[in-house]
Amino acid sequence: MPVVAVVGRPNAGKSTLFNLLIGERRAIVGPQRGITRDRIYGRWAVDEGLEVDLVDTGGFDTIGDMEFSVSVREQTMLAIADADLIICLFDGREPPTPDDRELVNILRRAKAQVIFVANKVDDPSLDNASSAFYELGIDEPLEVSALNRRGITDLRETVKQRLGAVAMPSLEETGAVRVSILGRPNVGKSMLLNRIIGSDRAIVSPEAGTTRDYVDMAVRHQDREYVFVDTAGVRRKARIDDTIERASVIRSLQNISRSHVCLLLVDPHEGITDQDKKLCSIVIDHGRAFAVVVNKCDLVGEKEMRLIRDNVRHALRFMPDAPLAFTSALTGRNVEELYPLVDSLFAKTTTRVSTGRLNRLLTDITASHSPPLVKHRPLKLYYITQTGIIPPRFQVVVNTPESIPAAYSRFLEHSIKKACDLSGVPIILHFAAHKQMR
Repeated sequence: MPVVAVVGRPNAGKSTLFNLLIGERRAIVGPQRGITRDRIYGRWAVDEGLEVDLVDTGGFDTIGDMEFSVSVREQTMLAIADADLIICLFDGREPPTPDDRELVNILRRAKAQVIFVANKVDDPSLDNASSAFYELGIDEPLEVSALNRRGITDLRETVKQRLGAVAMPSLEETGAVRVSILGRPNVGKSMLLNRIIGSDRAIVSPEAGTTRDYVDMAVRHQDREYVFVDTAGVRRKARIDDTIERASVIRSLQNISRSHVCLLLVDPHEGITDQDKKLCSIVIDHGRAFAVVVNKCDLVGEKEMRLIRDNVRHALRFMPDAPLAFTSALTGRNVEELYPLVDSLFAKTTTRVSTGRLNRLLTDITASHSPPLVKHRPLKLYYITQTGIIPPRFQVVVNTPESIPAAYSRFLEHSIKKACDLSGVPIILHFAAHKQMR
């Protein structure tokens, strides 16, 4: 699925545009500089038949707080490297700044196409306000107002045209099940790939960081095609001081969005580390089904395995139904069992639930657990329909979509996953008013 990144300096309106395009208030919006720091992912239905992973980034800032601005700029650079298309947002009410100039220079070297957009052109009398940006040596920016929804149709059309040149089959159209093997360095990813395919295709070494680029191998197993991807080990960014390793990590993270299922390998002696948790969060943000695979289980006994299982469950409380497997890439123990696990996750993330079944379920849920009051009014759930797969996405029509309590949203998500046998895979609920239904 194509990745579209929204970049720009602080307060250009990136998060407002991001929320508008994905149809939910996911990114925090405010007048202060630097509210968004990490990358935030969402799914944007550009047009019927065309969906993209949309990425909101922090403001590209060379004058703000040194510690945070450097970190945020690094996140922006990762998003630029990961993107198939970039939307560069300017504040159309102000002339170009040094940050705008530096960002444009960086984007000239990017592999992805770039759409330049002047935001906050709210008043038709301000048309051509973007002409001030000609001095940056770019084409005429599109003029939009994310706040007032002005110019968004033109932006959609431009995105469609630019992505038409990106030859990339969607995951729904891919014939093989694509599986990314993720994890920190030296947890056995390359050895597991070799064991799966039955040959020494990937280099295996006790030295951390042997895999520098991803290695993908097609495998046929019981009349089904798979592509297993061995990725570079991902360490904490503070420990990555090598340019080549940084590029390798970027490619590893890119493969998450291009996979149906991710297998996160962990070391039994180290358990789930903070970096493993971060990887899990990235996988969930991308909406990918995943399982935790404790490798090197030949080195631990049954009692230790039970303790490891409890520790993993405790560490992954934010995804309590994630499947857990124990393998040994060295001996081959339980490696064959990864196939039915991958098949199960693939079936769930590509499942389609009929509208009739979903609405009967919604009726049962509201009958057994009355919706809460929202702003002193009863929350009413009128209708639900599935809008996509990988991950399964559902739209719920309600009377107050902007004020759904987080606890009730989690309750609905849990109930739908349980009733539709979707445990172990992320799902997305989008709440909409009647007028937002397509």
